[in-house]
This record gives sequence, structure tokens and C-alpha cells, in this order.
Amino acid sequence: MTALVLAFLITGMIPVEKVVAVVGDEPILHSEVEEFMSESGIPLTDNLLADSQTPEYLDALEQLVDEHLLVHAAIDAGYYPTDAEIQILVDEEIANMSDQFPTESDMREYRDYLAVILGNRMAAQTLLGSRVQMALRDMPVNPETFMISNAELVENIVMPKHVGWIYLPVLPSGTDLDQAVEEIMQLRDQIINGASFEELAALWSDDGSAVNGGALGVFGPGEMTPAFEDAAFSLELGEISLPVITPFGVHIIRIDNIHEDGTIEASHILLTVYVDQMDIDTANLAADALLDSILSPGGVSFEQAARLYSLDRTSSEAGGDLGTVPLKLWLPALAEAALLLEDGSVSEPIFLSEAGAVVLLKIYDDSGEIDWSTYTDAELTGIVQQVIYHDTYTTIIDSLRKEIPVIYYLNTDDDSAN
Repeated sequence: MTALVLAFLITGMIPVEKVVAVVGDEPILHSEVEEFMSESGIPLTDNLLADSQTPEYLDALEQLVDEHLLVHAAIDAGYYPTDAEIQILVDEEIANMSDQFPTESDMREYRDYLAVILGNRMAAQTLLGSRVQMALRDMPVNPETFMISNAELVENIVMPKHVGWIYLPVLPSGTDLDQAVEEIMQLRDQIINGASFEELAALWSDDGSAVNGGALGVFGPGEMTPAFEDAAFSLELGEISLPVITPFGVHIIRIDNIHEDGTIEASHILLTVYVDQMDIDTANLAADALLDSILSPGGVSFEQAARLYSLDRTSSEAGGDLGTVPLKLWLPALAEAALLLEDGSVSEPIFLSEAGAVVLLKIYDDSGEIDWSTYTDAELTGIVQQVIYHDTYTTIIDSLRKEIPVIYYLNTDDDSAN
């Protein structure tokens, strides 16, 4: 059951609970922020006072405020979708979900509830998309020309930094993992004994590649989660791996082709096992212990620790050195952490839900200039498009925040504005 359905069934169509902000005359509820965080894989404590004081909660709230501002502007500009367009979105969202509602009345109310949410999101996306397209039309044909003429903008949005990391994956555990390992071993045995890998992938894999018989296509070093990549690149052509545990669950992997340029083609079957707070805590404890060792007199250096313990095969041999990367476009959470670090220092453990890991980040002393000549034209064009998107988004939001009042209510003892 999705977080959105669960929230609806628990609270009803219009939840009567804490208003945490008002944009114009539209309230943002605590449950909306909870739902946003849940969909992003960010853990909650179910304590409003504790949750609302975390950076993750405040960031989620700011993103919802931005979305409400865009919806407000989209409605004023006539970008709101038609009823027919909204119903198509609703039908797609609730396909095969009828068994999740106790009564037909619940289903009808949920459709109405969902129509408002999806209509607002579509309106915001349409407004933003139209503004971005207008900006892209003015983009120079040569992306390097844009980089040079907009150097300050590119640096602010891309945030090039020379960084290193120690990557400690957050892996699932417990009885669900044990069961998934047992089940995927049974699938592997069937394949070894002549069953079709493609047919079993289509039947059992919890991954979108199931429709293609588990085929993942071509990929190279650094494109897959480290545990998956380590296993895949250690296999021979046609070989099927033993169970591989990643932040997403348990896989078996088959190598379909090995290319001379170092890339491979592979297929897999995934049985999903979700990580929980205990798994995150375990990874955090390991990272804390490693950081203590790095900072202690006579302890290991960051580079030694990376070679010994980091599970990112693309950087561990280099002592965790990732080179100079466009940090904000790559992993924004790392960019936020980097802003608080002095050159040469190492961060506290950072949980990256999108990377399925806890990492220790190091900022190196050099300037962090990116050598754009090492990027292909396609890569440069993609970066330019992202820069234009972020700049357009920021410009719109800054303008709307001056036009539309935003009031925050984060004090749980009373409803005074912060």
C-alpha cells in the first residue's frame, strides 16, 4: 500500500491535524510533509516536535512550499489541467489498487483526494516546463560557449568540488532478507537446471527490467550500486552469480556480454527487501567508529580507511578520491554537507537515501575546477540543461516568494508563526 493511500485511509480526505505552513491562503499539513519524507525514504519518529526540528523535515517543507507557490502561479497563468487530463492521471495512479479500499465510498473519496494532488502537481510541472523551454531556446548551440559566458552561474549551480568519500552501504537484514535469499537461491537452482532466466525474471523480479526478461543493457564502472557492480564485474560470460545483497534487496546476476571498452551487458532478478531504521543505525555506527579512528592520533588516514573499508570499487583503490565532480548536480545532500566543511576536513556520517549508503565525505584543498574538455558534447549539453532548469526554477521561486505570503507554524505548543 502506498504512503499516499495509507495516509488517506488513516486521516480521511481532509486530515484534521497540524498546519505547518500557509502559502497564500492554502495550508500545508504536517501529514503532507510526512508523506513527502516517506516517499523520499527519510525516516520519521512520529513525534511532531522532534521531526519538525530536523533539517530533513525543514527541507521537505520548503520543497512543498515551492510546489504550492508554483501551483498558485500556474492557476493564475491558466496552466491548470482539464478534468479529463486529471482523470487520466488518477486512473493510472490507482490501477490495480481497488483491493486496498474497504468500501466503494472510500475509493470514490480517494479519487477526489488524488485528483487535487495530481492536478496541482501537473499544473506546477506545466508552468515550470514552459519557462524552462523558453530559456532553453536561448541556449547557445555550443554548450562550451554557455559554460564560459555563464561561469559564475555554472559554478553556483554545479558547485564543482574535489572530494573523496568512504561509501558504506545500508543493507537490509533480518528474516525478510533470509527468506529472500532462500527464494532467490531456488530460482538460481532452477536456472542452472535448465529453466529460462528470462521467464523467471518476468515472473518473479521486483525490478522494472522484468518486462525485458531482466535485461539491464550496457553499463560501465560507477553506474551501478557498488555491491551489484563488484559482483557483476567479477563474473565470466554467461555465469550466474550467487545471491548479491544490495540496498535494494537480493539479486542474482547473469553476464550477457563483455565489451572491449570495459562495459558489460547483464541481466538480473531482484527480490526487494526494504532497509529499516535499524539497518541505517548499523551503518551509522560503523561510520562513526571509522571516523573516530581517522580523527584519533595515530589512527588510520582517510585514504587508508577508504582502501580498507569503502565499498565503492571505482574510488576505493584511489583512497576514496572521486576527483572534481559537479556536486550539486550529482548528490545535492553532499553539496549541503560540503558547504559546512573546511578544506582538508572529513564530515560526520551522511545518510544518502538515493545512494543507499552512509558516507564520510572529504573536501580536498585544491580549487575544484572541472576540466570540461573531458566531457562529451552530450554530457555538456545535459549539464547546461540542468543549469538552465535550476536557474529558471530558482528565479521563479524567488519571484513568487516576494509576491505570495508564506507563513510558517512550526511551534507545536501554540500556533504562532515562526
